[in-house]
Amino acid sequence: MMMKEGFYERGIASRTVHYGHIAHVFTTYESRHEPDAKPFARGINSMQLLSDGKRWYIVNILWDSETPDQPIPQEFLK
Repeated sequence: MMMKEGFYERGIASRTVHYGHIAHVFTTYESRHEPDAKPFARGINSMQLLSDGKRWYIVNILWDSETPDQPIPQEFLK
């Protein structure tokens, strides 16, 4: 489906909490079929990261899509 319809995801906001070698990142995204098209979906990614002192590794990632019953809270939009 992505090959047929196209898929582009752009981050619109980000929030990071960091301590030592670990970090938790929330990124708010918009999904489009074309780079400049109107978004067909929005949601939030939740990522856990670990640093080995040289680089960061994504340990876990979850996401949830916005719905009419579950709008994205304002605090995650900027």
